Amino acid sequence: MNTKPNPKLLLDIYSGTLNGMKLVELRKLKEGEYFKRKPDAHKEYIRGHYNRKDSFGPASFCCTDSEDIGRCIQLKPSTIVYVEAY
Repeated sequence: MNTKPNPKLLLDIYSGTLNGMKLVELRKLKEGEYFKRKPDAHKEYIRGHYNRKDSFGPASFCCTDSEDIGRCIQLKPSTIVYVEAY
């Protein structure tokens, strides 16, 4: 069993990137930007409009699947998502 820490992995976590993907809070993305829910996910989503908190539910962003425009998921603004690190 390897007990030594992986310095590359530690550097990636410290810098906020993982497997070439950058960790970002959903509220920091602009409308229309692409993101993934996990760094190794196949599906990409597009950040859509903001829904204010009301009697029907909490505040959320409508995020559309990039391959199926009829599929929309509601995510909290504080959700951590992954974008490609440029």
